[in-house]
Amino acid sequence: MNVIKRTYRFRLYPDNYQKELIEKTLGCSRQIYNAFLSLCKSEYEKDSKYSVKKFDLIKLLPKYKEEYPYLKEVDSIALQQTVIHLFDAYLNFFRGKTKFPVFKKKKNDYGYTTMNVNNSVRIIRNEIQIPKIGRVKFVYHRPLPESFVYSMVSVSRIGKYYFVSLLGEEEYQEYQKHSKDHLDLANSIGLDFSLANLYVSDSKTKSNMPKYYESSLTKLAKEQRKLSHMVKGSSNYKSQLLRITNLHERITNQRKDYLHKTSRYLANTYDYVFVESLVLKEMAKRNNNLKLGIFINDLSYGAFLNQLKYKLEWLNKKLVKVDRYFPSSQLCFKCGYRKRDLSLNERNWTCPECGTRHNRDLNAAINIRNEGIRLVTNSN
Repeated sequence: MNVIKRTYRFRLYPDNYQKELIEKTLGCSRQIYNAFLSLCKSEYEKDSKYSVKKFDLIKLLPKYKEEYPYLKEVDSIALQQTVIHLFDAYLNFFRGKTKFPVFKKKKNDYGYTTMNVNNSVRIIRNEIQIPKIGRVKFVYHRPLPESFVYSMVSVSRIGKYYFVSLLGEEEYQEYQKHSKDHLDLANSIGLDFSLANLYVSDSKTKSNMPKYYESSLTKLAKEQRKLSHMVKGSSNYKSQLLRITNLHERITNQRKDYLHKTSRYLANTYDYVFVESLVLKEMAKRNNNLKLGIFINDLSYGAFLNQLKYKLEWLNKKLVKVDRYFPSSQLCFKCGYRKRDLSLNERNWTCPECGTRHNRDLNAAINIRNEGIRLVTNSN
């Protein structure tokens, strides 16, 4: 039986006292993060050979609790996890994986993580027990699988809403239904990135993804103008800022819902999915075109590929990426002629060798599928 990592998120409905405790835990975690980051930076500036050790940092927590007694009022494991997250971020910087950690701001601080120790986090009908917070009402909209075992728990706030996420592992039975030795190359699809549709496939289907952010720009601009006329820090300012945050969250949720449903359909339908390896950040910056960058970010194609990848892996299927320099748009899929002078504005072109009339995106999708099949065949 294959074991996979899963996260299940549920909406919380804390009362006013519980909200206060959650906010206090967020504040204390932020204070510990910033204090320990400041310590690491100052030690490194004194000695460039200074080596951060995770458990040495954790051992400093009791000292901080004595200095700031209110830290004892929140979940101690949440504070430990904050130190561990800082250590990981600090270590990843020196490994060249991320940028240097930055100090947390209250407006950008949305959650904290704790551990399920000795069944300290458990579900009791329509309530969930959380350390220090107690039993909180939540929407148990889908039952957890019997095989799911969670060790980490995240409590977060987005706008005015609160959520709990259970992070753990479960046995995935669908994995057994698809053996890698019995994957069918004929049951495959090639996808070409499309700025208008998210993707165009070699079978002429288009995703036709709605532009959630683009369609909300007018409303966002209106709400942003209201905010600009308010006194910063006032009650009206905070209420308006929360309204804008909730609007952004709605757009994000709409986009996530669409991408998850689309990637699930493709993963269930095909054994192989072939795509082009693109550097979307570079595309978004091309010609300093701000509007182009907004459209690309609105599609979240990178997130879509990530979802598609792990969903295919769960089913023992494959996502195959074709090299970004492969001339998928320039090649005639019929005869192989390459039109080297094909410009970005040419959406249709005719092959001078065989006379085939090509739609740029469809032709690219067919070439991506053909190249993907060649790569898989040669690797076997």
